[in-house]
Amino acid sequence: MLEKSRDAPAHGAGVNFEALSLQEALDAVIVMAPQGEILHWNKRAEAFFGYSSAEAVGQNVYSLIVPPDLVAEEKRRLAAKLSDSSATTFESLRRRKDGTLVYVDVTSKVVLPDGSDHPVIISSKKDVTSMHVARESKLVEASFRDLLESTPDGIVIANVTGHIVFTNGHAEALFAYGRRELSGRSVESLLPERFRAAHLGHRASFFSQPRSRSMGGGVALFGLRKDGTEFPVEISLSPLLLDGTSLVMSAVRDVSERVRAEQKFRALLESAPDSIVIVDGQGKIELVNSQTETLFGYARAELLGQPVEILLPRSLRAAHPSHRQRYFSNPGVRPMGVGLDLKGRRKDGSEFPVEISLSPMHTGEGTFVSGAIRDITDRKRSEHELREKNVQLELASRAKDKFLATMSHELRTPLNAIIGFTGLLLMRLSGPLAPDQERQLQTVQTSGRHLLSLINNLLDLAKIESGSPDLPLEATACSPMIESVVTQLRPLAEAKRLRLDLRLPSEDVLIQTNPRAFSQIVINLASNAIKFTDQGTVAIALKQEKTNDHLRTEVTVRDSGIGIAPDDSEKLFQAFTQLDPTSNRRYEGTGLGLHLSQRLAALLGGRITLESEIGKGSLFSLILEEKLSATA
Repeated sequence: MLEKSRDAPAHGAGVNFEALSLQEALDAVIVMAPQGEILHWNKRAEAFFGYSSAEAVGQNVYSLIVPPDLVAEEKRRLAAKLSDSSATTFESLRRRKDGTLVYVDVTSKVVLPDGSDHPVIISSKKDVTSMHVARESKLVEASFRDLLESTPDGIVIANVTGHIVFTNGHAEALFAYGRRELSGRSVESLLPERFRAAHLGHRASFFSQPRSRSMGGGVALFGLRKDGTEFPVEISLSPLLLDGTSLVMSAVRDVSERVRAEQKFRALLESAPDSIVIVDGQGKIELVNSQTETLFGYARAELLGQPVEILLPRSLRAAHPSHRQRYFSNPGVRPMGVGLDLKGRRKDGSEFPVEISLSPMHTGEGTFVSGAIRDITDRKRSEHELREKNVQLELASRAKDKFLATMSHELRTPLNAIIGFTGLLLMRLSGPLAPDQERQLQTVQTSGRHLLSLINNLLDLAKIESGSPDLPLEATACSPMIESVVTQLRPLAEAKRLRLDLRLPSEDVLIQTNPRAFSQIVINLASNAIKFTDQGTVAIALKQEKTNDHLRTEVTVRDSGIGIAPDDSEKLFQAFTQLDPTSNRRYEGTGLGLHLSQRLAALLGGRITLESEIGKGSLFSLILEEKLSATA
């Protein structure tokens, strides 16, 4: 055993044990003046409250660590203590440097230091938060456990210090914690790090003015699972008062599926070529896409929550709410372009023509309307230019028709004279003709008749194009007219050594038609058949039959000529079209005959059809139909 040196000082000699015990105490110890000025701040106080001694000494204890709503009560308690030298113990709340609240057990005593006439207050504070959490947890479980476990949402109940006193099974599963693993933890531990500092202020604000806060609210909230993964949530808050203790109950709902659906929906909106504006039943803009920003010149934030009338010209705004209300009373899809002259208004005040289609959107939050808006400025400009060009074309067409009509009349007079005098010469009324002279006069006569036919076609076409054809309908016997056509064309067929057949019904066929137009069509079809047939037969037939309540009359012209390719059948009825466009083509013609015939047939209420095969001939049919009267 070691022997203590006689000269060594006694154990602890010269040590200020009172100061040492005050500084190294296990509880937070604060010495302060009666007005609350801090005179001493021990190491445990530094660790507990987060303020260093240099930061705390000289500060007022009320402004430093006492919650504002408790300052008045604490001052009254301290004033009463100054006249009482005994120690007093009570529980209260204190605020740390980081803003968090803690429950503390406070023991205070008024002391008069040696040699001083001014009392000081020594106050020790012990953290009893865990005891409060345990007591509050038991209180909640005893009162509401079965009810809260049956709710479909995650339930998290926290006290004023932000510590969790109760969670139901849904909340534990939602945040991936084990049973009772969340009890006593800070509620901020369920939030991502970036939200925690701000949440302290939100929590303090809630307890200062407790009221129910519904889910949603337009704020993007996230929860944090035990493994560190984040997920979007909706949270509703409700104040809860149990046995004088203020708590807050949070109902937490995972909205990951909804957020994913909304993201897909937003992506769909952004991919739309048109501006999309979604409006609620009160006419407030809920959602827009980037095309809307571009089209109207507003930033997205400038539009959200604004009345949709902000996008309309001022002259239309007053009337629009009534239109909107009528739509919501009977929502349905309204396609673009409904004959309305609609306009939009940009941020800079400029107006532009638009087309709008409307679609209702039925959601759990009510009915919304989605409007697709398209700028049709370019289309309107093109339509205007097209209308102007159409007017110019109409004027040009009328001038052309007038010219053709005038020139046709001017040309027909001398041509008729030429044809007439040529016929007189061929009749040898002026004397005999040499063979060469007769042959040449026949050529003049044939060419004159061909030219007259061309002029007549041009005149008829000009009348049709001008919209004033002179085609009065009358009861007409078809057989005599067709016989006349055959008689007129037979010399032409015989000159080519073709057989010209005619097949007529035993009884005459009567129809309501224009005789001149009917004859012109048959002449054109038959002469074409003779022209394009080098050998064989051209057959003309007439038939009539009743079908249901219609009377169908059909004139067919069949030939054994060159035939027509399928690709050429459509071009055949176009004006001035020749299937052989070369300068040395074999067959003469202007390409007007079939076009004019088709137009005349349409004016008579009929049509011309074609069946043909290359090398085997063609079949043209004029089909006229009349609706029979009830007494027919």
